[in-house]
Amino acid sequence: MEKEEKDIELRCEEVQEILTRPPHALVRWGITVFFAVLAMFFIGGCFFKYPDVVSADITVTTEHPPVWIVARGSGKIKEVYGKDRERIEAGKIIAVLENPAETKDVLLLEKVLQDFCLTDSCIHRTVFSERLALGSIQAVYATFIKSLTDYRNFLSLDLYEQKIEATRKELQEYRNYIVHLKRQAELDKEQVRIAETVHSREKKLFGEGLTAQSDYEEAKQVFLNRQQGQEQMMTSLSSAKIQEAQLQQNILETQMERSREANSLMTALKAAYNELQVSIEEWKMMYLFISPAHGILSYNNVWQKNQNVNSGDKVFSIVASRTGDIIGKIKLPVTGSGKVKLGQRVNISVTGYPYMEFGFLTGTVVSVSLLTDSDSMYTVTVSLPQDLCTSYGKVLDFNGELTGIAEVMTDERSVTGRLLGPLRYLWEKYL
Repeated sequence: MEKEEKDIELRCEEVQEILTRPPHALVRWGITVFFAVLAMFFIGGCFFKYPDVVSADITVTTEHPPVWIVARGSGKIKEVYGKDRERIEAGKIIAVLENPAETKDVLLLEKVLQDFCLTDSCIHRTVFSERLALGSIQAVYATFIKSLTDYRNFLSLDLYEQKIEATRKELQEYRNYIVHLKRQAELDKEQVRIAETVHSREKKLFGEGLTAQSDYEEAKQVFLNRQQGQEQMMTSLSSAKIQEAQLQQNILETQMERSREANSLMTALKAAYNELQVSIEEWKMMYLFISPAHGILSYNNVWQKNQNVNSGDKVFSIVASRTGDIIGKIKLPVTGSGKVKLGQRVNISVTGYPYMEFGFLTGTVVSVSLLTDSDSMYTVTVSLPQDLCTSYGKVLDFNGELTGIAEVMTDERSVTGRLLGPLRYLWEKYL
């Protein structure tokens, strides 16, 4: 028993010696291998690079994408003019939403207004019908007709011009009267000169005692009467000239009053004309579906009369005859947008085509908008293969628009650079 315990103690000491005294070579080689592996990892990390991925929504469309015609009001379709798949010109009416106005009457009024101009001759010549069913435009049209009638009456009657003409005739008579007064004044002047000569001669003779005092006084009285008559004539001439100036002033004031009233009536007519045009445009925007471009008309949810539409519904679309190249439009958020540059690769997973089965489209960034839109998004344009062939060799069906998720492959960075990046940031920030 004692022997067994001694043997156990001896073995324990050996085991303890092995455990407490590891071989020196193992320690040295272990540290060397660890640092070698670490160094190889960092060196290899400098050569192993991979890009960051910026994901965003994308719309696959064309350079001339389909144009949707959206309802701005709610109600039933009153009239339909365009047919599905019909080639249509820009500005053509496709359909009319239910409203109190007669479409033909509004369009007739619009055509008449296009040929109408605010000149006196055109105002007299143009005829506007008063029996039009215009709905919401009716009140504005009535105001326009009233303003037009007021201005026509002003031009036709022209009371101010008649008043001016009468004043001019009176002025001409006064001028003739002044001419006669001037001639009379010349005669009076001559008579005064003769009377003065007679008076001087009688005065001289009376001083020499050759004539009677009564003859002298009579000559003097005649002279004074002629002078008084001359003064009265000059007074009458001055009064006539004052009246002439007053008549001229009256003509100017009447012309100014005429001009003020003409401007006032024309201003009211222009305001009513502009308001009528605005009302017609608002009516067209609210109730008419008008083609905004050349192309092929495509029905969406409406194809006949009396169908209901709600405000904001996409009712029709216009597909351009020449759509141009197929492109992608990415709405890129501000976060990470600085990494996106021209020429970078874009992988696109198209909605409705699972990428595990169909693969993905590959495009290239061709432009990035300089500023964000109202939603704080940048617009990125991506060029795509025109046959929409995926990475699995499958061609996707394209009817004008597709949606999906885009992954922009940004510039590649090494693993070592990614590991050292936070350390560099802390070093630059705090040291």
